[in-house]
Amino acid sequence: MKIVVYFSSFAEELLFMRILLNLSKAIIVSAFLVACNNGNDNNNAPRAADGGGTIRIAEVTAPKNIFPQAITNQIEGLIAGQIHEGLVRLNPKTLEPIPGLAEKWEVSQDGKTITFHLRKGVYFQSSDPTKDEKGAEITAKDVKFTFELLCNDRLTNMHFATVCKDRIVGANESYDASPNGQKIDLTGFKIIDDYTFSITLHNASGIFLQILANPVASIISEEAYKVQKEDLKCGAGPFRYDTKSSTPKRIVLIRNNYYYGKDEKGNSLPYVDSVIVDILNTTEDALTSYKEGKSDFLSSLPSTSVRQVVEENIKSFQSKTPSFILERSSEMITQYYIFNLRKSPFNNLKVRQAINYAIDKDKLIDKVLRGQAFGPGSYGITPPTFMAYKVTDIEGYDFNLEKAKKLLMEAGYPGGTGFPEVQLVVNSGNSRNNTVAAEIQKQLKDNLNVNVTFESLPNGDKFILQVKGKGDIFRDGWIADYPSPESFLSVFFGEPVPTDTAKISYPNTQRYKNAEFDKLYKLGRDTRDKDSSYVYFMKAEQLLMRDAPLIVLWYESNYRLINARLKNFVINPLRYFDFTKVKIDKPASEQKK
Repeated sequence: MKIVVYFSSFAEELLFMRILLNLSKAIIVSAFLVACNNGNDNNNAPRAADGGGTIRIAEVTAPKNIFPQAITNQIEGLIAGQIHEGLVRLNPKTLEPIPGLAEKWEVSQDGKTITFHLRKGVYFQSSDPTKDEKGAEITAKDVKFTFELLCNDRLTNMHFATVCKDRIVGANESYDASPNGQKIDLTGFKIIDDYTFSITLHNASGIFLQILANPVASIISEEAYKVQKEDLKCGAGPFRYDTKSSTPKRIVLIRNNYYYGKDEKGNSLPYVDSVIVDILNTTEDALTSYKEGKSDFLSSLPSTSVRQVVEENIKSFQSKTPSFILERSSEMITQYYIFNLRKSPFNNLKVRQAINYAIDKDKLIDKVLRGQAFGPGSYGITPPTFMAYKVTDIEGYDFNLEKAKKLLMEAGYPGGTGFPEVQLVVNSGNSRNNTVAAEIQKQLKDNLNVNVTFESLPNGDKFILQVKGKGDIFRDGWIADYPSPESFLSVFFGEPVPTDTAKISYPNTQRYKNAEFDKLYKLGRDTRDKDSSYVYFMKAEQLLMRDAPLIVLWYESNYRLINARLKNFVINPLRYFDFTKVKIDKPASEQKK
């Protein structure tokens, strides 16, 4: 066994050279787990002798909806990504597209038409989630139904713009007609036979296949959807939703014995029996759960606890069998606040710029985050994790109190006089959100004489207020939907923003609209060559930062705790989780014969 630690500074490395973290705890076995099969699995493939066991994950954000087209946060994507599967998957190490439900595809010479070939003999899970049996076979008709559903204008469809808008021929027309009850054939989708179909794009895309690997593009069973609608909990993925054991605070996913996946030796996948996701109240509770041996993976170690964890385990430095890995690396995540641009005073550009200049982000990272960040948000919305995308060339906002005061005076609020009290809304569950809010509240009062109150709400409640534009400032963050700067800039694409302010707006919840930004964004989105698209994206991002509809706070870099008993557990900057090849290291006496 080995311990793997990533360092952000030489000083940090010197400290860790003296420490080998070791939290040996008893493994708690849940009584309700499904027993392992010996011999052949239900898909007539043998199971690996060293398979079985449970992956246990601690999270603090409760999933509001795990229907693929409705998911809006990382934990919902994690769960939906295990139950469902798309045409394409990602290699969790390289994030390159690999076959999913489609075993292969061909791209036309002009790059605009992709012909997919489905795997034959692959089945959905049973539409009755209490039954461990096959559902209907997956055919091209189900794929067409899925894309037609993505092109339907309904409240629970959050990802038309992510997958289809301006990309697939006929998608815009289908979406525009759907509120009136019309159904227009998706002209860019052609069924060739039961297992073959083509998708025609308006423009050749260098990223469309990666988009199809996002859980939001998972293939939906038409038969099951007609009965369950957005409460659908059966898909084609490696795990089934266990309705008997799951609760609002515990999601239990059990092995899909009919999953098509096999390893190089012909053994059926996934290896493990189940995945359990416990929803705890705070990140501190999640750490306690990990220490007590109730969790195997903690996606974000509380910044206030890093030193404590290190100091508590100094004596274990000489241990030859560490029980966990402390992993740290940069992620495709940016943390920021957004302004409600439809409300005064934040409809004033100089106010937004003044507040951006008035926040000392270095102090925020040092004092509150204890250095747990890739760096301050001094550039753009895109984190510096994309090769060849020179986000450091973007002129953002460093701390400049002189500029901040001057801009606020020019906006009509000299010395903060007359500036209304404004409210910041953050989501509860992570104490970091409150401590960051308190620090920014203090800085804006001290630096600009601006009074900010803040309220901590459950993520679902905050989300509703945010998409309805019912507030002043909201804490937010974005994890890339796919590995491209385009994903971050898409949040600010203005064309999908409804003109009716009574309607919800997502993901552009700040309702930012700039025609030049939209033009540059689309040019980058619709360009096949990555270098050329990056040029357009850089120009669009610079415009975005000039308009300041947000405060970029920091680029994410988390400490994560991983139980060393998990083998082949891959962490990547996209937080794309593939558990199919994860194994649980068990004593020889516990392995299957």
